[in-house]
Amino acid sequence: MSQGRGRRPKIEQNRYPELLTLLRSGLSMPATAAHLGVARATLYNLAERDQEIGDAMQRARAQAHRDKQARHEPSESCYVNNRCRAPECTTAATEARARRRARLQPVEAPPALARTNVYALLADDTPPLADSA
Repeated sequence: MSQGRGRRPKIEQNRYPELLTLLRSGLSMPATAAHLGVARATLYNLAERDQEIGDAMQRARAQAHRDKQARHEPSESCYVNNRCRAPECTTAATEARARRRARLQPVEAPPALARTNVYALLADDTPPLADSA
C-alpha cells in the first residue's frame, strides 16, 4: 500500500466544516488558526492553494460580517472600539461625552502663593539670630 509523497496537510479536509463554522461565527483568522492549532499563515496559504476552500472561507467571513451588521447597536463603545462612524454611533458617543462632562465638577485652582524675593527678606525687621558661641 503506497502512501502519497510529501508532507501531510496541517488541516485535513475533514476539518474544513469546523474551519468554516468558526469563521462564520465571527472569529478572526488568527483566532480561528489558534483554535485549530495552526499558524495564521497556514489558513492564508490554504485559501491561496485551494480555490474552492478559499472562496468558502471568504463567503463565511462575509456572512459573519453581515450578521454582525444586523446586530449593530449604536453605542459609544462601538464608536470607540470598532471605529464605527455610523451616524447613530457618532451621536451616541457625542451624547455620552456630554453627559460625562456635565457630571464633572469644576476643579478650583489652588490659592496663589505669595511671591517673595531676597530683597523683601532682607528688609524684614526681625532681629538677627544670636550667636550661640
